[in-house]
Amino acid sequence: MDLEKHEAIAGKLEAGKIAGWLSEYLVAWHGPQDSLKPEVTVWRAPDQTDAMVKSHLAGLLSGLVPERQIVIAGS
Repeated sequence: MDLEKHEAIAGKLEAGKIAGWLSEYLVAWHGPQDSLKPEVTVWRAPDQTDAMVKSHLAGLLSGLVPERQIVIAGS
Protein backbone atom coordinates (compact mmCIF):
# COMPACT_ATOMS: atom_id res chain seq x y z
CA MET A 1 0.00 0.00 0.00
CA ASP A 2 1.19 3.50 -0.85
CA LEU A 3 0.67 5.41 2.41
CA GLU A 4 1.00 8.86 0.80
CA LYS A 5 -1.60 7.98 -1.84
CA HIS A 6 -3.88 6.49 0.81
CA GLU A 7 -3.71 9.67 2.87
CA ALA A 8 -4.38 11.83 -0.22
CA ILE A 9 -7.43 9.73 -1.13
CA ALA A 10 -8.77 9.73 2.43
CA GLY A 11 -8.24 13.48 2.74
CA LYS A 12 -10.27 14.18 -0.39
CA LEU A 13 -13.03 11.81 0.72
CA GLU A 14 -13.11 13.34 4.19
CA ALA A 15 -13.59 16.73 2.54
CA GLY A 16 -16.58 15.21 0.73
CA LYS A 17 -18.07 14.14 4.06
CA ILE A 18 -17.57 17.62 5.49
CA ALA A 19 -19.14 19.16 2.37
CA GLY A 20 -22.18 16.93 2.88
CA TRP A 21 -22.22 14.79 -0.27
CA LEU A 22 -20.84 11.61 1.34
CA SER A 23 -22.03 9.93 4.50
CA GLU A 24 -19.19 7.38 4.68
CA TYR A 25 -16.34 5.90 2.66
CA LEU A 26 -13.94 2.96 2.59
CA VAL A 27 -10.53 2.83 0.90
CA ALA A 28 -9.34 -0.74 0.26
CA TRP A 29 -6.21 -1.99 -1.49
CA HIS A 30 -6.32 -5.09 -3.71
CA GLY A 31 -3.87 -7.12 -5.73
CA PRO A 32 -0.51 -8.77 -5.28
CA GLN A 33 1.49 -7.44 -2.34
CA ASP A 34 4.03 -5.68 -4.55
CA SER A 35 1.41 -3.90 -6.69
CA LEU A 36 -1.64 -3.09 -4.57
CA LYS A 37 -4.22 -0.80 -6.22
CA PRO A 38 -6.79 1.35 -4.39
CA GLU A 39 -10.54 0.86 -4.61
CA VAL A 40 -12.97 3.32 -3.06
CA THR A 41 -16.49 2.53 -1.86
CA VAL A 42 -18.67 5.45 -0.82
CA TRP A 43 -22.07 5.89 0.71
CA ARG A 44 -23.65 9.05 -0.63
CA ALA A 45 -25.65 11.53 1.40
CA PRO A 46 -29.42 11.01 0.99
CA ASP A 47 -29.88 14.30 -0.88
CA GLN A 48 -27.26 13.42 -3.54
CA THR A 49 -27.73 11.27 -6.64
CA ASP A 50 -25.39 8.47 -7.66
CA ALA A 51 -24.56 10.30 -10.89
CA MET A 52 -23.66 13.53 -9.08
CA VAL A 53 -21.42 11.75 -6.58
CA LYS A 54 -19.76 9.55 -9.22
CA SER A 55 -19.01 12.57 -11.40
CA HIS A 56 -17.63 14.56 -8.49
CA LEU A 57 -15.46 11.69 -7.28
CA ALA A 58 -14.09 10.96 -10.75
CA GLY A 59 -12.70 14.49 -10.91
CA LEU A 60 -11.68 14.69 -7.26
CA LEU A 61 -9.79 11.39 -7.31
CA SER A 62 -8.35 11.75 -10.82
CA GLY A 63 -4.78 10.46 -10.85
CA LEU A 64 -5.31 8.64 -7.55
CA VAL A 65 -8.09 6.11 -8.20
CA PRO A 66 -9.32 4.97 -11.64
CA GLU A 67 -13.01 5.73 -12.15
CA ARG A 68 -13.80 2.02 -12.57
CA GLN A 69 -12.46 1.48 -9.02
CA ILE A 70 -14.97 3.89 -7.47
CA VAL A 71 -18.10 2.16 -6.21
CA ILE A 72 -21.22 3.76 -4.80
CA ALA A 73 -22.70 1.39 -2.22
CA GLY A 74 -26.33 0.45 -2.70
CA SER A 75 -26.32 1.28 -6.42
